[in-house]
Amino acid sequence: MRLRYIIAFMTAFLSMTGCIREDRSGCPGDVLLTFLYTGDGFSDIFPDTIDEVALFIYSAADNSFVSQMTLTKEELELNQGAWLSLLPGDYRIVLWGNAFDRTEIDFGPDGAKVSEPGFYSSPEEYSGTDPLYYSSIEISVPESLRDTRRECVFKSSHIKMYVRLTGFRDIIGPDGDEIVIGVTHSGCPAYTDFFNIPSEDVRCDISPALVEDPEDDESYILTYNVLRFSEDDDTSLILYNAEDGSELYRLSIPDFIRKYGIAVDGMQEVTVAIQVTTGPIGIEISEWNIEDVKPGFDKG
Repeated sequence: MRLRYIIAFMTAFLSMTGCIREDRSGCPGDVLLTFLYTGDGFSDIFPDTIDEVALFIYSAADNSFVSQMTLTKEELELNQGAWLSLLPGDYRIVLWGNAFDRTEIDFGPDGAKVSEPGFYSSPEEYSGTDPLYYSSIEISVPESLRDTRRECVFKSSHIKMYVRLTGFRDIIGPDGDEIVIGVTHSGCPAYTDFFNIPSEDVRCDISPALVEDPEDDESYILTYNVLRFSEDDDTSLILYNAEDGSELYRLSIPDFIRKYGIAVDGMQEVTVAIQVTTGPIGIEISEWNIEDVKPGFDKG
C-alpha cells in the first residue's frame, strides 16, 4: 500500500503521555477494537480473508486527519483487533483490509481516495486491485478511566473476476495472420472513497494479465479483482486484436450476471466466472464452473 499525502498533518495522538491530572481531563484513554468479518454467513472468517489492516483515525469535530497505523498478519494472528490510546473526544476510524501493492490511498483536498496505483500514472494503467475489505466506526473517548470497546465489522470492497479464453492461443484471423488477443474490462470504478462508495462518474478500463492455461495449450486464464460495481452498472468484457486495437467481441457484464443468476448487490463474496470459447461457429459465452469456495457462505 502506498500513501499519498497532499496535506500532511500528523498529530501524535497514539502515544501515551505523562499524564498526572487527578481528574484525567486531557489524558489519553484506552480504545480496544476487535475485528469481525462473516462474509455471507454467520461465522467469523476474518483470519481466512484478511491478512493486513490499515487503520486511519479522524477527528469527528472537523474531520481532520489524526493518525494511521498498519497491523500485519503476524500481529492480527496474536490479536484480532487493535489497542489505541486517544485523547478524550469524538473520532471516526476507517479500516482497510488487504491494502497491498495494488492499492494506493490519496489524501487529497477532495477527500481520501482508494485506487490502484495506476490511477496516478500517465497514462493511467489498471490491471486489477487488491481483494479489499472495509470497516468504519465512530467512537467517543471519555475523560475517565473507562475503556472504550468497539467491534469493527468488515465488508467486501471488491469483486473477484475469473475469465477463461478457450481456443484463443495461436488463433488465426480471416487474413491468415495470427491474432494477438488483448482483454479489457471497461466501465469499472476508478476509485472508492473512505465511506466505501465507488466512484460513479470516474470509470476506468482494466487490462488484466493473460496467463497461459497449464491444463490446456489453447487457452488463457485471467484472474483479477475490481472495485465493487452494481448489477446495473454498464461494464463490459472486451476482446480485441492487440496488434491494431480492433474490437473482436464485447460482452455485457450486467447481461451475463442476469442470465446466470449471479447475485452482486447485497452480497459480500462475489465471484463472476466467465468462459469465452472460440470455434468454427464463432464465439460462445458460458459460465465457467470453477471450484471457488466462497468463504463465510453458510446457513448457520
